[in-house]
Amino acid sequence: MQLEPTIGNLRSKLIAASCALLGGAPVARAETHDVVDTINRALTDWQLDAALAYYHENGRIQAVEPVINAEHDLADGGQLDFDFTFDALSGSSPNGALTSRQVQTFASPSAKSFAQARHMYTVSSGNLPVDPNYSDARVAGGASWTLPLSRLTRARLGGKFSYEDDFYSATVSVGLERDLNDKNTTVSFSVNSENDFLQPIGGAPTPLSDYTQFEKGGHETKHGVGVLAGVTQVMSRNWITLANVSVDRFSGYLNDPYKIVSVIDAVGSPFGYVYENRPDSRTRRSVYWENRVGWSQGSVTADARYMTDSWGIHSETAQVHLRWWLPGRDQYLEPSARWYRQNAADFFRPWLADTAAVPSDVSSDFRLAAFDALTYGLKYGCKLTDHLGRFGRELSEFNIRLEYYEQSLRGNPAGPPASSGLDLYPKLQAFLLQIGFSY
Repeated sequence: MQLEPTIGNLRSKLIAASCALLGGAPVARAETHDVVDTINRALTDWQLDAALAYYHENGRIQAVEPVINAEHDLADGGQLDFDFTFDALSGSSPNGALTSRQVQTFASPSAKSFAQARHMYTVSSGNLPVDPNYSDARVAGGASWTLPLSRLTRARLGGKFSYEDDFYSATVSVGLERDLNDKNTTVSFSVNSENDFLQPIGGAPTPLSDYTQFEKGGHETKHGVGVLAGVTQVMSRNWITLANVSVDRFSGYLNDPYKIVSVIDAVGSPFGYVYENRPDSRTRRSVYWENRVGWSQGSVTADARYMTDSWGIHSETAQVHLRWWLPGRDQYLEPSARWYRQNAADFFRPWLADTAAVPSDVSSDFRLAAFDALTYGLKYGCKLTDHLGRFGRELSEFNIRLEYYEQSLRGNPAGPPASSGLDLYPKLQAFLLQIGFSY
């Protein structure tokens, strides 16, 4: 609510400054109004969206994320889009080891040996092993240009760059859109290419090597390419549907350099750890379908996605948003719900038995396990009147969103005998609070 006067004052000052500059020469009153109108229209051509999100997991990660997006309509019917994101993460991150009745001692990634006591951390009996010193920051920026090729055809060119302490990523994309059937149907096709450069803190560990030996190398790389084909169809005045299929393939270093796997003895007590190893390529295929229906007092958006990949994972997602306008249509409430389910990767193992041969690919990362997840949310938004009266439209909006997320491993796999009674797979619970503003 406080941002509107600030933007209004800025716009007034820009207009006043422009008129003052013109005051040094005789200018007809009509011409002055033309200048003011030109400045007003120029600023009106921009659509700005900003949001600040706070994310908090129970006993684990917390993050603060500001996001800014700007869209500019061009005179030729094209559009420019810019976005900027900053993530600041801190807290405790699971390292992949199994919960044990024993006290376990680990080293932070920056340690070069177990002799460096200042880089050590201890996990007490019965607790999930997490690195309490986790922190990271990410800066990402992107831009895209929609270019009209004809009355019915458009091209889109885009690029994005992301930087973290141990990770660089650059993506470029090219796409085409074509309107058909009196513009009631739009077909699209796009290709994107991503190149990542990884510099794990302390070096990239040798896969499956003994955790205590600190066998580490230098940097690693990975590359990905993906294609997406979609169609959007206007079904009626109040109903629009869209569907797309996508395929992408990544190759190179796909490990998480900070994840380890516990090696247990005959009774189930951990006596060692090895670094994880994942296949060096991954192909994903997905199908997505979305429907939007609106009426005088509200709208509903429902979508579903199915994904399968070469790692043996397949997942299903279903989501619904219901927006209900309050009397006057200047405020709305939007409850939402999301359901997600996936099965485990072929190489997911919560631990390794000492007597069993170490497989060529193995990871105990819960993100690769079989789990179910539910998200419940509620968003409130209100329109902010443009006091400068830009063509009589209300273009500004303030909104606030709160979400609750819960994830649990499906089936709760049985643990080794020595871990009987321990919570080996604790639920992940998280809250998200986001405040946004559009202008």
